[in-house]
Amino acid sequence: MASKIKNLVSKKKRRYQEGGFDLDLSYIYPNIIAMGFPAEKIESYYRNSIDDVVRFLDLKHKDHYKIYNLCSERCYDISKFRNRVVHYPFDDHHPPKLELIKTFCEDVDEWLRKNEANVAVIHCKAGKGRTGVMICSYLIHIGKFLSAQKALEYYGKTRTLNEKGVTIPSQRRYVEYYEFLRLKCVGDYKQTTLLLKTIHFDTVPMFSGGVCNPYFVVSQQKVKIYSSPSYESKRGDKFIKCDVTPPLPICGDIKIEFFHKTNMLTKREKMFHFWFNTFVISAGEKVSNGATGSEGDDCDILTLTLRKDEIDKANKDKTNKNFSPNFKVRLIFSTVDEQSEQSEATKAVDGCTNTGGLDGQELSSGSGDDVLHTDDENLSDTDEEEEWTGVDSSSSVCC
Repeated sequence: MASKIKNLVSKKKRRYQEGGFDLDLSYIYPNIIAMGFPAEKIESYYRNSIDDVVRFLDLKHKDHYKIYNLCSERCYDISKFRNRVVHYPFDDHHPPKLELIKTFCEDVDEWLRKNEANVAVIHCKAGKGRTGVMICSYLIHIGKFLSAQKALEYYGKTRTLNEKGVTIPSQRRYVEYYEFLRLKCVGDYKQTTLLLKTIHFDTVPMFSGGVCNPYFVVSQQKVKIYSSPSYESKRGDKFIKCDVTPPLPICGDIKIEFFHKTNMLTKREKMFHFWFNTFVISAGEKVSNGATGSEGDDCDILTLTLRKDEIDKANKDKTNKNFSPNFKVRLIFSTVDEQSEQSEATKAVDGCTNTGGLDGQELSSGSGDDVLHTDDENLSDTDEEEEWTGVDSSSSVCC
């Protein structure tokens, strides 16, 4: 019975079912493992049992495994794994901070270089979305793939039966960002301040009988720094323009959430959201399909244009009930000069509040039997779903 429940919970993810084991666990390569959360108590009946994971790793990779826990919301008794656990936390359904990816990749690379027998075991809660972001980034880090798209496709095939590995658009975007930083960017990553000036909707979302009254909230480092007024549209409008006055200084990893204001002031409806990073936009490059770059001949104006399929939640509107297939969001930014950038960055990082209203080419396709080599000569992007609606208990012992 427990085995049937575990298979039901893991859905389309590939499971390890050999030698008496039945684990939500997949070998992405012989030295890289993706798995679901190692659970205890009641949760172990429908997720991986931590004791089964310990037994598996001691049998298959004794003294040669290191576990990478990506959960910000979960922890467990790491002494069961002889303290071979490191923590690179970020939230469910979120991308990581861009700086965290590089640190993670360097840690994994150092571990795998130490001994050919070493394996990296990477997990979040479901062992799919967040896990996939970091594994795909690592494959790019060592030059196994030269494009985020190829890395994401490979991960989808090796981790799932339906080839849907990392499906959240913002998470996929951050794998594309890491491809840019690793393979295309000249210079090191740095905190970069931009001024958010305007947001355009190309086609009007259909809420409240075809009329949309949007407003948005901007968050930085999990702190809400701006809430816009609501912007009204009329039936027949083809676009909406949301000006930000005065322009809002933002820096680093930014989340923008859009809501529709209903006729009742106390009610709001979440429309969509997405994350982006100001440094990548300021670099003036085109990152995959999420176009960024200069607008016209004015080098001080930058844009970010996202299609419907690149926007979290809107991408799930397969029947076009709320969003046209041609729906796009276009953000307009201006740069700041070097003298004022330090001041604006400080304001942005400190969480300034401005409340205006309502609140490439694949190097090697690789096979599952190839061990990843990280020698210098080799250097040349769902959902993190909550698959179970029952009790979700956590260990009280924190890592």
